[in-house]
Amino acid sequence: MGSIVQNQFIKFHGKIRLDMDNIKAVIEKRDMLIDEIRAYIKKMCENDEIELVKFETFNQGSYSMGTGIKPQNEDDDYDIDCGLLFEISIDDYSPIRVKQWVFDALNNNEFRTVEWKKACVRVQYIEEGLPKFHVDFASYSNTNDDDKIFLAKGTPTSTTDNKKWEETQPKKLRDLINDKFDDEEECSQFKRVIRYAKRWKDNQFTSVNGKPTGIALTALAYEGFKPYTKDLFTSEVDINDLKATKDFVGYILSHYNWLTNRISIQLPVPPHNDLFEKMTDQQCKELKQKLEKLRDCLIESEQETDPHEACKILKKQFGDDFPVPVKEETGQNRKKAIAGTSESA
Repeated sequence: MGSIVQNQFIKFHGKIRLDMDNIKAVIEKRDMLIDEIRAYIKKMCENDEIELVKFETFNQGSYSMGTGIKPQNEDDDYDIDCGLLFEISIDDYSPIRVKQWVFDALNNNEFRTVEWKKACVRVQYIEEGLPKFHVDFASYSNTNDDDKIFLAKGTPTSTTDNKKWEETQPKKLRDLINDKFDDEEECSQFKRVIRYAKRWKDNQFTSVNGKPTGIALTALAYEGFKPYTKDLFTSEVDINDLKATKDFVGYILSHYNWLTNRISIQLPVPPHNDLFEKMTDQQCKELKQKLEKLRDCLIESEQETDPHEACKILKKQFGDDFPVPVKEETGQNRKKAIAGTSESA
């Protein structure tokens, strides 16, 4: 039974996993946009007769960490996050001025829209009246006396307090996730389970209100994910995504404060902010209820001896992309097994 359900998890992962082939067009546009930014800044510096402002680029976000998923609906757009690391000091340039360079460099084409976001400048491409994909450019400063990296935050209409350079470590965050496990199987399972959690939340929440962010789930996995890729007694390969996912959900629930009924997790790099701070008490409560239902369904699926029935339970939580094997191919329909002590909730 276990191998059949595990195979369905792998098929599910193949359906939701976002890889290079899925976003080739986005990457091509990103590279084109970077060239436009370089050309604009070069011309700006020549016109102002100042030394050329240089910058390097790097991937950030779920794509760079290998935890991205495809949009659940065909009408939803793809996205990619790009960091622009400027060789400037925060003492010489305001965050809004630097972001203005990026905005002005890109806001010149009728086939795309450019908008200010708190932490980035977004370039949105439209196709047949619908969002097709977008690229988020975050601007950073990296030539400061203490070698710290700062993110340019705010918009032209933000309050003075919200126009700021904020210390951060985007490359370190990326590396922490990518280097969490040395073992290849454990690393692969770690990233699969993060993707399962992301698709689950997209399937369970109909709006962005009250929906946990992908980085919040990723940070929780970084802190508490436990891999199940080997038999504890024989050390032979025994990959069990169902058990790994069930225990991860249990770990998330353990992060709830029993007094406040709120959940919190800090970003593992500066500014170490609480990634659930924007959720209201009611939203935290509703998330907990959904997580408890997910946990119970994972336990029920684990106890179910018929793979067909087990996967039907999982499909209700993870959505239509989770495959259910044909009943005739999974053996007889047997009664549920009684879980041992080690499998209790």
